[in-house]
Amino acid sequence: MKKSPPKLGVYKYLMVYIALFEGFYSIWDLITEPIVHSYKAAFVVLRDFNGSLFNREDSFVLICVYCGLFGFSLAIFGVHFIYRYGAVNKGTIESHFEIPINDSSYICVYYQPTGPDGQPHPDPKIFFAIGCMWYMVGSSMFCVFYFGIRCYFQIRNTIAMTSHISASVKNLQSQLFNALVVQTIIPVVLMYIPIGILFFFPMVIWELPFTTSFVGYTIALYPAIDPLPNMIIIKFYRKAIKDFFLKLCGKKQPVHSFISINLVDVAPAS
Repeated sequence: MKKSPPKLGVYKYLMVYIALFEGFYSIWDLITEPIVHSYKAAFVVLRDFNGSLFNREDSFVLICVYCGLFGFSLAIFGVHFIYRYGAVNKGTIESHFEIPINDSSYICVYYQPTGPDGQPHPDPKIFFAIGCMWYMVGSSMFCVFYFGIRCYFQIRNTIAMTSHISASVKNLQSQLFNALVVQTIIPVVLMYIPIGILFFFPMVIWELPFTTSFVGYTIALYPAIDPLPNMIIIKFYRKAIKDFFLKLCGKKQPVHSFISINLVDVAPAS
């Protein structure tokens, strides 16, 4: 709020909003302590409430809200990249963990329940529900890549065609784009790929035990890593962080001059 370029615009409020959401998401993850596991034709998100302050019913609510926050984070990815482009363009399962099923609350997706004949049979309702989740993941990925690529070409063409843009504005746009590239890679590696694995392999009854720790850890890691590109790559915030630690160490802070920059200045003249 205080170290952004003076005319960065409302984009800084979007960054603050995303940071607050990710902070809340991380705290909820810490409280919930979710465990994600895939087994044959099913995957489950569970919580061991034995010895916890929360009982079975409360633990189930914690898991439901946790899953909702995950879905909401997918929507935020898309909104973030759309805005960036617009700114420049104007029981058996629980045994794996040795957790008694009576001591856990869980949400389970069972793609192909076993029928009377002892054979697995696809459940259309489950496939439809997960199809909706695939749509959320796919539309979020589309927004990230489509508007990320459009943003790149818009920035490159605008800077190349407009001679009156100052070096400071060009430098800021370059930093914003570099941060954008890293922020594209982070959700792909930590969110899209893991959740794609978790959704897909149980559909074809292919058990991957490593997803037990892999998916849960990467999802929990994402909110902590996502803000780092802006904090490290963008010069204004990098200097602010450096000044903060210098102040903590009792050292004199260097004086920085902030230049008035407005992102809309990079829009091509009509």
